[in-house]
Amino acid sequence: MTVTYTAASSNVFSGVLGVPTLPVNGSSTANATRAPNINFFLTMDTSPSMLLPSTSAGLTAISNATSTSHLSNGCAFACHTQNPHNDNIYIQNSAGKDIWLDNSSGNWCPLSSVGSTKVTCTNSTQYTIANGQYADSYWLTRHYSLLYSGSNIPLRIDEEQSAAQNLIPFAVTTATNNQVTYKMQLFTYDWTHPTKSSPVTAVTSSMNDVNNMTSYTVPNFYNNQDNWYNNNCPTSSLCNSDQGTEVHNMLTTMNGAMPDPGDGTTSAQAQEVLFIITDGVTDELTGGSRRNREWSSTNLSDCTTIKNRGIRIAILYTEYLPESLAGDSWSQSNVAPYLPNVEGALKSCASARPDGTPLYYKVTTDQSISDALTALFALTVQSAHLTR
Repeated sequence: MTVTYTAASSNVFSGVLGVPTLPVNGSSTANATRAPNINFFLTMDTSPSMLLPSTSAGLTAISNATSTSHLSNGCAFACHTQNPHNDNIYIQNSAGKDIWLDNSSGNWCPLSSVGSTKVTCTNSTQYTIANGQYADSYWLTRHYSLLYSGSNIPLRIDEEQSAAQNLIPFAVTTATNNQVTYKMQLFTYDWTHPTKSSPVTAVTSSMNDVNNMTSYTVPNFYNNQDNWYNNNCPTSSLCNSDQGTEVHNMLTTMNGAMPDPGDGTTSAQAQEVLFIITDGVTDELTGGSRRNREWSSTNLSDCTTIKNRGIRIAILYTEYLPESLAGDSWSQSNVAPYLPNVEGALKSCASARPDGTPLYYKVTTDQSISDALTALFALTVQSAHLTR
């Protein structure tokens, strides 16, 4: 709407200028547009580095429980590995008995002895060694309350899963209030498995109207984690030095998965937003060398390629804290020194809002990932305008 006006201004210098009034005129323009239709590509980091407790109490509990004569400071990561003793991870009950998992029956028990082919539990039950393994800290997080006083330990992937589930009804309400259509497709990423061509997994096969989605659309991230053969080796025949977070391949894959965006005027011409939930640390080969720190210039170039297509990028950073690496000397030397650089890199990847600030939100230990994701979603929607 444009308003034009004309008026006469009284002239205090009329005696000098010889006129009692001066004419003034001008116009004022205001724009009001309805919200655009948007397709959201929600891409969630489910790499092994997301297997950290989501609370400070959980970090303390898992570190204390894994603190033994083999590993004095314990380990804060809920490592999912078939041979935890090779990494000096010993899961024991309050009596100091190792916990054995029988994969055939799904049972577990404290051990009294270990033979050449069988183990014997404290209740005299025997299991075949070939069909089981020692419990790892991944298992501990789900059974902590059975071994010690206190609750089980929630992990960041658990909170990430809940956040995605809770985002769906929030998106439904927001779409209804704005009288538009929001669609969403879910993806996870970690590392490129031997049977795959990229680290990205499409959780939902296509873009869906959020009104047709429920919490059951989001899979159980805990159950879908790889059970690594050993430290550095996903399987007995494949070792990749624990390079479990491929950001370059993820961004490249997502760029190829997203069509060119529309102007948002209709559902068929929807705008597009790439939503990324991540701890902000890459662990991949870059220029022929391993990089296990903040996102690289190559990653940021990938972000620019996506943004230049008119696709906005919104990033939720689940803060990677140095104290989570206590007890891991390699990570203390090779990862911890670079953690202060993570936030700046992620902000550089994120799209800018109209006021110049990035579409970015940070959530740290003891804060709600779900609340942060809905806040970022609201921020993204609020900053969206029709482009025509």
